[in-house]
Amino acid sequence: MKIKKEINLFAGMFTAEEIYRYGDIILLLGHILYLALFRWLGVYQMVYYNYFSVAFYALMYALLHYDKIGKTQFTYLVLVEIIVHACMGAYYIGWIAGFTQIMLCIIPIPFYITPNRKTVPYLLSSLDIVIFIIMRLAMADRVVPYSFPTHKVNIVYIYNTVCSFVIIIYVSSIYIFTNEHNKRDAKAQNEKLQRLATIDPLTQLFNRRAMMDFIKMIESNSRRTGSSYSLCLGDIDDFKQVNDTYGHDVGDKVLRSVSDVIAKNVPSEGYVCRWGGEEILFIVPNIDTEKCESIAKNICQKIHECTFEENSKTFRISMTFGVYSVTPEENYDEGISKVDKLLYKGKKQGKNCVVSK
Repeated sequence: MKIKKEINLFAGMFTAEEIYRYGDIILLLGHILYLALFRWLGVYQMVYYNYFSVAFYALMYALLHYDKIGKTQFTYLVLVEIIVHACMGAYYIGWIAGFTQIMLCIIPIPFYITPNRKTVPYLLSSLDIVIFIIMRLAMADRVVPYSFPTHKVNIVYIYNTVCSFVIIIYVSSIYIFTNEHNKRDAKAQNEKLQRLATIDPLTQLFNRRAMMDFIKMIESNSRRTGSSYSLCLGDIDDFKQVNDTYGHDVGDKVLRSVSDVIAKNVPSEGYVCRWGGEEILFIVPNIDTEKCESIAKNICQKIHECTFEENSKTFRISMTFGVYSVTPEENYDEGISKVDKLLYKGKKQGKNCVVSK
């Protein structure tokens, strides 16, 4: 059985590591532009600090690339650098230049990097707000070291606004990625659980529980449309002898091979399951006994043509099948009982055969 997997476009485009590395590149480029901006303004304290920032983000990229730093540690260091840079910019150029608005944009970040620690995001965000308020109060009546014409201050303000916008977009992208990644993980987990609940782990066929649901569904459709459906129950001949002679590992190999042959030769509209032990049951809707018998004979022949080798010994196996076509008037349990009796009849007749009504 093949389970279709829906892959989200966004979540499939980037890994978590790439998201963080791209964020580091954005910050690196942003500080290179800050460096050029402060050199143009002649604010050399900020120039020197941005030399450090450029080197810092180049180092962070290398550490991320070679997995020398965790994503949480990386984010904490980045948040510290952003806050220090914003405070220094406001201190030297003034509140109206818009540096501190960046501090407001980074408030959500701790909630994405520490989802399992309920208090840490609130503490980090609260610290950011406290620093923001302290800076606002401290800058209220203070004369800044550097004073510029309005048009230059506006350029700085616009650049800081653009940086704030980029941060918001990036944080939103992290949210989208995290959300979609969690959805994909949940979907994969649900598919795994569904597979465990419906698939036999050895043969990869449906298990008996799942098959009962399919049988009931086909029975309902049969009564609605007035068409018959066919059941075929097969049992590997002398399977105990195979296990006793060659071991259970070889027996499992035989069972997997038989299941594969049957699954490949049952029509696509049919269902195949491991009914129990070495018994395989398949059901095909809208076909009569003659057609189902033809399918079973073809499978019986292909199984007998299979060869197995163990300890330089080659052996073949055979399989006996019972086939019964269930009418709309009959219950599925009657059909299962009758196909089981037909299988038993085939065993008494000499095995390696198909017996039908």
